[in-house]
Amino acid sequence: MFFGNEHLVKIFKNLAANNELGQAYLFFGDAQIGKFLFTQHLAYFLEYNEWQILPRLLIDAQIILPDEKGIIGIDTAIAIRQFLFQKPLRSKRRLAVINEAAQLTPEAQASLLKIVEEPPTQALLIFIIQEPSLLLPPLLSRLTKVYFSRLSQKTIEEILQKHYHLNESRVQKIAEKSFGRIGRALALLSETENQTGNLSQEVEEKILFFWENKFKNYKILKELLERNSLIKRYNLNENLQRKAIEYLLKKSP
Repeated sequence: MFFGNEHLVKIFKNLAANNELGQAYLFFGDAQIGKFLFTQHLAYFLEYNEWQILPRLLIDAQIILPDEKGIIGIDTAIAIRQFLFQKPLRSKRRLAVINEAAQLTPEAQASLLKIVEEPPTQALLIFIIQEPSLLLPPLLSRLTKVYFSRLSQKTIEEILQKHYHLNESRVQKIAEKSFGRIGRALALLSETENQTGNLSQEVEEKILFFWENKFKNYKILKELLERNSLIKRYNLNENLQRKAIEYLLKKSP
């Protein structure tokens, strides 16, 4: 699911539907704001006419990432050119997405410049980068630039409340720490969920331990079960909960 920069979704869906997409774009902006995710959605829209990532293969799109050395070299650039010159099978376009385009070597950029200057009709080439000036000027000047902005804290709070049904306090904390980056907000959400899950698992293990003699340990079991329910339902402070559980266990016979 893609969040934020909805105006770009509308623009690109209209361009694609009317077969008016350009042939070489530069998607730029800060990290964790959805540039790559947006491009994945666009790829599926071009092939399946649905703005979402589907459990289906993309046959007219290619995603390029840096190699094990952290670069995108001339051999990869040549392969991209060959791919773009092929006739599309399902979509009207052959889409090549270069993520982390700052890692393109000068030779690779020079090779791709040729296809940007004289692209085949069916080609669509998207470069993704944080800072445009990291590309060489001849290539940079020929790309249609699309800026992905950060979101306001209020917008991120609304997204989290609408789609993840979190309590207000938790939403506000995550939104504040995200600094306008929806990707960072979702990563923070995942981290807190994992932490809560681990704490809940620890409590459940203690419940199983005392369950063997449940009549003798009735009081402590009752409190552990109630506390476990609260941990699962609310974003409770993990350290405080552990201290409370330790204190509870010390009191138990």
